[in-house]
Formats: sequence, C-alpha cells, structure tokens
Amino acid sequence: MKQPKFLLRTAGVLTLLTCLGHTAGTFMPIPAKEVEVVKAAAVMKATLVPMPVGKAQTYADIFLGNNIGMSVFLFVLGLGFFFFSGKDGLVGVGRRLLTLNSLGALAISVLSALFFFPVPAAFTGIAALLGLTAARGAGRA
Repeated sequence: MKQPKFLLRTAGVLTLLTCLGHTAGTFMPIPAKEVEVVKAAAVMKATLVPMPVGKAQTYADIFLGNNIGMSVFLFVLGLGFFFFSGKDGLVGVGRRLLTLNSLGALAISVLSALFFFPVPAAFTGIAALLGLTAARGAGRA
C-alpha cells in the first residue's frame, strides 16, 4: 500500500501549492500600470448587486468571497488527500469519498483550464488523476 500513499501525498502537495498560489493571488494588489484592470476593479467596487436575501453586495465583495471560498475548498481538499493517504486499506465509504473529492478536483481543473491559468489547472488535474488512481487501486486491494 505504499503506492497509494505516495500518490495521495503528491496529490495533497499539488493541491496545497495551488491553494497557496490562489490565496496569494487573491490578495495581491493590482499594479498601477494595469490601467484597464484598475478601472474594472473600481467599477466592481462601485456596483451593487441586489441579493435575494440580505443586503446588497458589490461585485468586488462577491468576487472576494468566491476567491476565499475557493481557497478554503483547496485547503480542505489538500488536507483530505493527506488524510486518505494515512488510511490502511481504503475501502467502502473512504474510497467513495476519495473518488468524490478527486472528481471535484477534476472539475476545478477543467474550470481553471477554461477560465483561468494553466498551472493550477495542471496541478489540480494531476492531483485528481492521482486520487482517482489511488481510489481505483484501493478497490482492488
């Protein structure tokens, strides 16, 4: 069972690196020379979106909240891969949860490739494939 442990720890490292990069990027200031991006950010901060429940939020607040939510998801997913790597004989519910988490990482990978950056897409995609491989291997054990 050394191979699944290695696969899952590698998946955990890749996911936590993606989390670190995403979180750092969320809080980086916009360079002043990026004039169009600064203008777009100002519009986002000034535009209120009525919410079905609760007070109106700006697009910037919604964007920040989604970014923080993604960082939390990536952090929990990365820790989850490490959690599963410590399990001897990953079977039953654990195997299904690992498969579900890996499919979630695969979805994030596809969305990253379509809308964002290639490095996090590759990292989460590889992590997903490693998780699915470990889950599949655990089913045969």
